[in-house]
Parts: sequence; C-alpha cells; structure tokens
Amino acid sequence: MKKITFLLAVLTLSISYGQNLLSGGGFEGLTTGKITSASTPWSSGIGNATFQPSINSNSANAHTGDQFLNMGNDFSNFRQNITAVPGTQYTVTFWNLFVSGQGQPASTDGIFVSVRDNSGGNGTQFDPIISFYVDPSTVDANWNQFTFDFVAPQADLLFFVAKQSRAAGGPNNSARMDDFSIVETPTASVADLQKFNFKSYPNPANNFIKLSASKNIDKVEIYSLLGKQVFNKTLASKSNEINVSNLANGVYVVKAYIEDAVGTYKFIKQ
Repeated sequence: MKKITFLLAVLTLSISYGQNLLSGGGFEGLTTGKITSASTPWSSGIGNATFQPSINSNSANAHTGDQFLNMGNDFSNFRQNITAVPGTQYTVTFWNLFVSGQGQPASTDGIFVSVRDNSGGNGTQFDPIISFYVDPSTVDANWNQFTFDFVAPQADLLFFVAKQSRAAGGPNNSARMDDFSIVETPTASVADLQKFNFKSYPNPANNFIKLSASKNIDKVEIYSLLGKQVFNKTLASKSNEINVSNLANGVYVVKAYIEDAVGTYKFIKQ
C-alpha cells in the first residue's frame, strides 16, 4: 500500500474554488414573472399561481442590481438542481428581507433553506438534514445576510427554499430574497500544515491513521460526508495513532489543528 505523506487533495482545494454552484443567484438577466415547475434555472413545486414566487425587476427593492425574488404571503417555495463535489464543504450565502406593514412575522412564519437529495420534485431530506431556518423574530425590517456551511454528501443535489404559511391572524410574511451563492468554503492553504512537515498515513486505512508533525498536533476531528462529527480527540503531541476501526467503511473528512493552522482533508476507511 502506497504511503501518502499529505493525503489526497489536502484541504480539498479544487479548481472550482470560488465558483457559484447556483445559476442566476442574483436573478439578474432572468425572465421576470412567476416561477413555475417548468422555469429554469429556478423552478417551483407549487402549482397554484397565487403562491408561486416571482422574479421582479425594481432596483429600489432589490438588494443589489435590478432584479430579485419575491415570495408573497403564506406558503411558497423555489428550487434549483446543483452539482457538488462529494466530501467538499460549501458555504451558502443569501440575503432576505421580510416585507410587512404589520410588524415582523411570528417566529414560526419563517423560511427554510435546505440542501436535499435530488430525487425528483422537491427532493428528499438527508439524515441528518442539511437545513437553515430564517427566524423572522430575530431580524429587523432591512435586508439581512445569512450564511451556513455543509459538507456535500453526494454530487447530485437540490437546493430548496420554502416559506411557511403565516400564523392565523398573524402579520404578513411576504419576503424578498437576493444574491444566493454556494461556493467552496475557504480553508487553510496546503502550506499552512506543510510548514509543520505534517504527515498522515495510510490512506486508505483499515484500523489506524498515523499522524506526525514537527510541532504538536493540538487536536483532530473526523466528520462523515453528511457533516456529523464521529471523532474528536485532543492530542498535544508530535506523533499519534488514531483508531478508526469502529468507523463504517467510506470516505471521511479530517480536520487537524496545529498552532493557528487548520488543515482539512479526506481519507478512505476500508
């Protein structure tokens, strides 16, 4: 078995770094009007035109540029197919503004932003789910930016946004959304750990991973491709052996900490 001194694609800095996985995330240049199941690149799973979101053009109302997405009161959703690199961490960023002359909507009348298995229609939630909730009670009446990270469990994904129906008798919960992006999460450079002569092997691994460096390795964390932490250990030593025998076979993401540097890489358990 070949010894790998700095694991496959350390830090997973792919050539697509910085590229937005979404098309038309700022809605500029897209056809204005209702978003239906046949629309592209964004579509909606709602058949009733009353609740379908729309792309509007009004620079005074957009976050940037001229166009933005508008969701009226009550339930609405929109979605887009995306292709990711499995095991890579991405950062989702978007802007939202709740539009209500009756005060901010109730905390239960917000927006779910999720990444799903692209199984058709509105997709299928992963287990554990990859989702972020925009709680209207925690924001003001201006444009607010939101971000969250996820590790892509597979290549074929669905980006899905759904707004709740407002509470009976509650304030309106119409919303404007703009400037969506999904880009690879910035990580430390390869040089950040190479300067410590960091080594990790073997890869693939059966029972143990051996780590070594010229300075103390402070901590190691291991995550599944769904982002669940499956191992966490403080090492505070220049060399150590990590027992991975209890992990199921598959691909995992490892984070190693040395002083102020953090390296993220993948290994295969077999």
